[in-house]
Amino acid sequence: MKSKLVLQQRALVIACCAAFTLLLINNESQAQLEQRKQRPNPADAVLKVQGLPPALEKILEDWETHSKKIEKLEGNHTRYWYDDVFQVEKLSEGKFYYEQPDKGRIDITGVKVPKGKQGKKQNKDGKPYQLKPGDNERWICDGKRIFSINEDEKSYEIYPIPLNRRGENIMEGPLPFLFGMPAATAKKRYFLKLLENTPQRIIIAVKPRRRADAANYSEAKVMLNPETFLPSAVQLIHPGGNQSTVYTFGNVVANKNQGLIRRVFGNDPFVPDLDDYQLQGKVVALAQGPNPPQVAFKVPSTIGRDYKAAKQMLQQMGFKPEVHPGDPAQKPGERKYHVYRQKPQPGTTAKKGDTIHLLLYTDPSTPKK
Repeated sequence: MKSKLVLQQRALVIACCAAFTLLLINNESQAQLEQRKQRPNPADAVLKVQGLPPALEKILEDWETHSKKIEKLEGNHTRYWYDDVFQVEKLSEGKFYYEQPDKGRIDITGVKVPKGKQGKKQNKDGKPYQLKPGDNERWICDGKRIFSINEDEKSYEIYPIPLNRRGENIMEGPLPFLFGMPAATAKKRYFLKLLENTPQRIIIAVKPRRRADAANYSEAKVMLNPETFLPSAVQLIHPGGNQSTVYTFGNVVANKNQGLIRRVFGNDPFVPDLDDYQLQGKVVALAQGPNPPQVAFKVPSTIGRDYKAAKQMLQQMGFKPEVHPGDPAQKPGERKYHVYRQKPQPGTTAKKGDTIHLLLYTDPSTPKK
């Protein structure tokens, strides 16, 4: 779920590339990421500028000005994840770090829940949600790749960042309104509404105008500190409206010369030590050669899938599926037009554009030609 998603301002570009683009990507599937790579650059789209009240126009301008001054950012965060269907609340905490223009890190640790402690959120009958610890994970962006690290399983996945999304263009990620996006661009990309403007806090409601953003969240609310224009909290309503995530921030420090990030992680905190971790997921290699870098993917298993679903899965990863008629479906468990063999085999590696051959069970009532 840049990872969703995750809303613009360079200040949080990676206090939210770490703290949000990366977080939101945790909620996205690799298929969604691959689809985004195929879309045209939304910066090229012609979008109508939204007219805003003068007070909100001034806030956006000040937010942009303050964000441009930030080269480094670090702080603490608490994350609340809510599922309104199952009435579950998950609690996590950790730290986040950012270095301009496109490096970020967030460490997330599930909070141990004392026996009998109840969640803050309640259902319509006043009964508190069931409180559980959140997941233990890390997200690291080195400017070229995003590392999704599962601390419980000691495993990780890698998501390459397209060339046109690197650097300052990372604001085209899932939560760019946290990243210092120019005010004019923010008005084109979002419906914005000023909910509160006091000396204590500013709250802005954000709704996506683009389909790509709406796939990650249906609505967001951003709380800013009026003195620093750094975020105090962010709420994300996920598509469907049955799940939401709230991030609160504390001890946020900008442009600190030698902060905790250096003391704990050494000279380069954005290069993870993964010697004891196992690579998982689809991306298995990223060459350091010419642009664009060559990425090798694990070929997913389509066996047992309907041929339409199998083709869609492969196309979303950039492969070229090719369907071939095979044996007739005659035995129990053999379903016509479903894949029963593929080449290359599942788990082997292939590059974008490679052909994946799918062998299907055929209809036994259809005579052979």
